[in-house]
Amino acid sequence: MAELRPFQGLRYNTSVAGDAANLVAPPYDVVAGQARLDLYAASPYNIARVDYGEDRPDIAASVDHYALAAREIGEWLTRGVVVRDDEPHFYVYDQEFLLDGETRRRRAVFGALRLEEWEKGIVLPHEVTGAGAKLDRMRLLQATQTHLSPIMGLYEPDGMSRLLVDVTGGPVLDAVLPDARHTLRILSPDAAHRFATALTDRKVYVADGHHRYETALAYRDERRQAAGSFTGDEDYNFVLAALIAADDPGFVVLPTHRLLKLPGRANDLTEKVESLFKLAPMGDATPENVDHLVAKMSEMGTHGPVFGAIGLIPGELHLLMPKDLDAAIARTPAEHSDAWRKLDVTLLAYAVLPETGYDGSPDHIDYTENGRHALEAVQHGGFDVALLLNATTIEDVIQVSGTGDRMPRKSTYFYPKLATGVVMLPVG
Repeated sequence: MAELRPFQGLRYNTSVAGDAANLVAPPYDVVAGQARLDLYAASPYNIARVDYGEDRPDIAASVDHYALAAREIGEWLTRGVVVRDDEPHFYVYDQEFLLDGETRRRRAVFGALRLEEWEKGIVLPHEVTGAGAKLDRMRLLQATQTHLSPIMGLYEPDGMSRLLVDVTGGPVLDAVLPDARHTLRILSPDAAHRFATALTDRKVYVADGHHRYETALAYRDERRQAAGSFTGDEDYNFVLAALIAADDPGFVVLPTHRLLKLPGRANDLTEKVESLFKLAPMGDATPENVDHLVAKMSEMGTHGPVFGAIGLIPGELHLLMPKDLDAAIARTPAEHSDAWRKLDVTLLAYAVLPETGYDGSPDHIDYTENGRHALEAVQHGGFDVALLLNATTIEDVIQVSGTGDRMPRKSTYFYPKLATGVVMLPVG
């Protein structure tokens, strides 16, 4: 089954690079605009300068930012800004964060995960991905020969969490940011051996980072072809992975609500939606009422699929419940597994969205994890309707992945995201 190896991590030397809070960054695909510029300005050694880089204000647009990224990583290593550990390790990564007024902690283990084709059923995807980001990630990996960002993987623990309490010494990185604290420690050799051994009879479910995993597979195959022969133990046969127990109390999945633009929409969409769903009015579209709607959805969602709507009638909220669940499921593609067809996000895509008149254009849909943000998008952001749903559960992720199916895009939002730059995996 899954093979996770210790590795000689490439890490920031904060005695040279400065405060770790100014060095790490969110993943490349969740930061844009001013937030990127703020990261570039935080430190000349912020990882965003090499992981993103194409819109850095200090370089000309004509500069090959992939080559620049490789050059800067090399210079950082020469100056001691980053250092390579002498011995291979597993690294324990804790994220402390505030959610709904409560402080939580999520624990991951960084290791080098052997790359396996999806078809082998050892490392399993859970979501459909697009092709656009893979070319960018491939060019960056080719240039830097370093996995800068990890994939996020889940494993079914069966008592494995107790193996992760034995760490060696204090933090080797501690980044305290306004929204989270990121702390890295080294797992003791004995605990590392026990953890890796326990993992060998388990599968890994990719939660975040499908693009990075598929890019790593393509890079591995490219390197193998260029070499002509290989043993399977070369560094490029592995990807940087942060593995999290599926029962970790700090593991959070947020919903991904849909924001729709409906050119030529009817003023009242309730009649069409009522062909499949019972509609319960939930009051005027105010922030407080949206909070109440979301809470009601969560309460009722334990019994079956339920959805919320902002703007089926302008300025009003509704709760949507299937009149006949089997009839709603019948709208979904029959070639998929039962687990996939019963997902809230699947029913939303095939039974709810078509009834609103959504035309399927990617230009007419956007996403948010926050109900109040969805309200603001409808009231002031140019969207006509927002459809709210409950979060996909971790159990659903594992069950659907186990059938070989992949969930529709934007089915999950794992929170918080793993930071980039906490530790890196060279594969040169």
